[in-house]
Amino acid sequence: MGGRRTGQVLLMLAGFIAWAVQFTVIYAVTSTLCGREWAGATILGVGSVQAIILATTLAALAVAALGLLWSLQAHRSLGEAAAAPDRFMSQAGALIGGFSLVVILWQGIPAFILPACA
Repeated sequence: MGGRRTGQVLLMLAGFIAWAVQFTVIYAVTSTLCGREWAGATILGVGSVQAIILATTLAALAVAALGLLWSLQAHRSLGEAAAAPDRFMSQAGALIGGFSLVVILWQGIPAFILPACA
C-alpha cells in the first residue's frame, strides 16, 4: 500500500480511531481513579473523572470533526473521472466521521449525568 492510500485509509478511519482512543482513556481513567479512591479529587473545580472525560471527549470530537471536514473536502475536490476507490474512501470517511461524532458524544455525556464511581 503506497503512501497516498495509507493517508486515505487513516483519514477515512480518523473518527473510529478517535473514538477508540476516547473509549480506552475514559474507561482506563475511570477504573483507575475509582479503584484507588481518587475520584474525589478536583481539577479546576470539576471532579477529576469528569474533567478527564471532558478533555478526552473534546479532543476526540476535534479529531473526528477534522476527519469529517477533510473527507468532505476531498470528496468535493474529486472530478468526474475519479477512481472508484477514491470516491469510496472519501464518502466512507465522511460517513464514519459523522457517525463518530455521535458516538463520541454518546460516550462522553453520561459522565455528567451519572456519578463517577456508581
